[in-house]
Amino acid sequence: MPQHSPSSTRRARASAALACALLTATMLTAGCATVISGEAVAGAKNSQIGPPIDSDTVSLRHDYEESAQDVNDYWTEDRRKNAKPRVTDPGDNGSGTFDAPPDAATGVVIDPTTGPVSPDGPQVPDSSAGELFAATGLAASTQGRLYMSFSDGDGVCSASVVNSASGSVVATAAHCVWDFAADDWGTNMWFVPADADNTAVMPYGAWNAESVIAPQTFLDTAKIDETFGLVGDGWAYDFAFLVMGANDQGQQIQEVTGGQGIAFGVPAEELLVTGYPSAPPFDGLSQRYCATSQWDPGMRGTYTFSCDMTQGASGGGWFTNYDPVSGSGYLVATTSYRGYDFIGAAPLGESALQIFTEIGGL
Repeated sequence: MPQHSPSSTRRARASAALACALLTATMLTAGCATVISGEAVAGAKNSQIGPPIDSDTVSLRHDYEESAQDVNDYWTEDRRKNAKPRVTDPGDNGSGTFDAPPDAATGVVIDPTTGPVSPDGPQVPDSSAGELFAATGLAASTQGRLYMSFSDGDGVCSASVVNSASGSVVATAAHCVWDFAADDWGTNMWFVPADADNTAVMPYGAWNAESVIAPQTFLDTAKIDETFGLVGDGWAYDFAFLVMGANDQGQQIQEVTGGQGIAFGVPAEELLVTGYPSAPPFDGLSQRYCATSQWDPGMRGTYTFSCDMTQGASGGGWFTNYDPVSGSGYLVATTSYRGYDFIGAAPLGESALQIFTEIGGL
């Protein structure tokens, strides 16, 4: 059910929840790696929090064979302009068909590279229109567009640089890296922070992915059915992490862009969602946003709220405790699906923390 308490109360509760989580965890800052743990906490409106993935193999990791030069050469101007957004529509009834509970909450929080965030003053006002995002501070460098190739054509999604021990981790949605037609990984993963006009503007360069990791249950069970839309329990785990290769100067991406904070199961109150919607009426040439202080629990506990952003925004960050002044916040999910007039995302939790750790996050 929607929250109806005043926004100031919501901000206070969100800040308190983050503060409590921080007290139970050793923070990770740029260049410092410590394995962290936290007390489990259930989201304020997420009563369907379930156990972590129950399988012998929690994740599947893939190392790309393409060189940085190969990937750069692949993404010609024509390919960039013609890449199509990934389509994830839950079907005409807007509900999809999967029964798994969302990822288990942990309470673990990792601060952005700019330090702990506790917004002083108003956060981003509620908006569902997918307006232009006037990114400031850390947000101006960490959010970007992800290009990839599949057996049935080239695609585009959105992604975010998050603070990690390796300094090389980018968060996106699992469906942005998985080739459903070939039942295999997508290739030529290419990330452009602060992309504008189909890479006509690339203030932080372009980065190729060396590795990717996603939950095994997503790869095994998540399907896109022409009749029923999203099918399979894996859609409750639609998140993935990419490891980007160093640039020509030997720098990791986080050294150039900084990294947003990330929270694994901390209660989210106000939410800011960013991305590059590319299906009409949008064109993917600019970063857009939606924001809400009254989100609803969707399919099996996912975050949902009214937002006009279309496909191409998939993989974009869902941030709580976002500070418009510093442009920093805590990533709690990545855009997974859209319905007629809303979008949804699977919350990050224990399974996400496991694969984040495995890929070099901690």
